[in-house]
Amino acid sequence: MSTSTDWSIGEVLKTASEKQVGFKFSYAKAIAVYAAISIVITLVQETTVGAAGDVAASVVEILVTLTLFPLGVGLGLLGIRRAAGRETPVSTLWEPYSQAIPLIVMFLLMAVLVVAGFFLLVLPGIYLSIAYSFAPYLIVEKNMGVWEALETSRKAITQYWWRYFGLMLVAMVLVIVGLIPLLVGLVWVLPIVAIATGEVFAKTFGSPETEALTSDLE
Repeated sequence: MSTSTDWSIGEVLKTASEKQVGFKFSYAKAIAVYAAISIVITLVQETTVGAAGDVAASVVEILVTLTLFPLGVGLGLLGIRRAAGRETPVSTLWEPYSQAIPLIVMFLLMAVLVVAGFFLLVLPGIYLSIAYSFAPYLIVEKNMGVWEALETSRKAITQYWWRYFGLMLVAMVLVIVGLIPLLVGLVWVLPIVAIATGEVFAKTFGSPETEALTSDLE
């Protein structure tokens, strides 16, 4: 197995900080669109079936989560595209809906596997929740099947799991710090985190040898 693991947390954050220039406000618009859609759907949900914990409300809540999932993938996709030096229009948010069915199947399968992992002494669940991080983007960007994407992501991230976990912890700290000055810091922090994740994705799967690497990971 020969993916590119030649990256460091400091390196990807530094590169992401440079690449967020000229990107942060378009990313803020994308987040605003996502938030507006989420709020509208939530209001409609509460108006029609209410927020009570009955069966109907629970089913609708699950459907809403599945419906919004590709939109959330679109936010991550913007970071990946920026890291790769590609165009990042807000319309990128809608692209994952072309793969909505495999994405939703992947989400459900991943949820089952992660929950099962948490029942198995917790640690397997933590491992899988991190290791499957790239699966949605492999479906959208590399046109992989559901299981192929999950396994390719898992095998790739396993090679630098602790480093990637460390990046996620640093990202969490940055987000918390960004919340402090009246949320203003998030205008910089969120794009940096998205691009940093995209940098790792690009280093792992975006090289000219992408097809060969993917074959090695199967």
